[in-house]
Amino acid sequence: MQFGFDISRAIRAMRPPISNIPIIVLTTLSMKEIQSECIESGINDYLAKPLKADELEEVLIKWIGKN
Repeated sequence: MQFGFDISRAIRAMRPPISNIPIIVLTTLSMKEIQSECIESGINDYLAKPLKADELEEVLIKWIGKN
């Protein structure tokens, strides 16, 4: 999982508009296990495995809109 946090930090260090893209984590870990690291690395949201299509749709709409 550390690799994902490193990538997130690298994206956040770039100039806008790249640095402003939503970053969503997909993991088997519980949110409690990774919450502080997600916040520190600039991750916007979290999805747990196994991925459910309706949850993915909800998070994508939340961060990029319905259109």
